[in-house]
This record gives sequence, structure tokens and C-alpha cells, in this order.
Amino acid sequence: MADVDITPKIRCDNCGKIEEKTVSGSHTSRSFSKPKAWGSARMEGARSADSYGGKSRLDFTDLCPRCADAALDAASEVLAALRSPAVEGK
Repeated sequence: MADVDITPKIRCDNCGKIEEKTVSGSHTSRSFSKPKAWGSARMEGARSADSYGGKSRLDFTDLCPRCADAALDAASEVLAALRSPAVEGK
């Protein structure tokens, strides 16, 4: 019987981009991981959670590089805007 060589894929939790996972190890004992450039984002807010899908937390396990950078940029912009002027001078 012929061997089938299948590499699992990873999908971005935000935009849906699909890419093959990184393969390491030999043919008999291979391991797969998400590509190094991919990121993730997990944030928990102070709001109490409601049963209708409120924004009490965000959990994106797999983000492509473009979406990971966008999430980081968006969070840092909003946090910088909320920072008081007295703290920025330090």
C-alpha cells in the first residue's frame, strides 16, 4: 500500500486565510505547528459577560500575520488614546 503524505493546514480565525502548517521531524515521527509569522490574541475585559455574545473577551488562537499585526495596532492605538497626558510624559 502506498504512503499518503498529508500536511495539515491552519486557518486564520479572522479572515479565513489558509496555509500549511510547519513540519518538523522525520517521516516516521513528524510534528506540526503553526507558522512562526502567525500570531494569536487573547483579551479579557472588565465588562460582565452576558449570554448574548457580548464583548467581554476576545480569543483568536490563530491569526495570519496581517490580522495579527492589525489586532496589535488597533489595541495599541486605542490604549494610547485612553492614556492620560500625565502618564505619557514619564
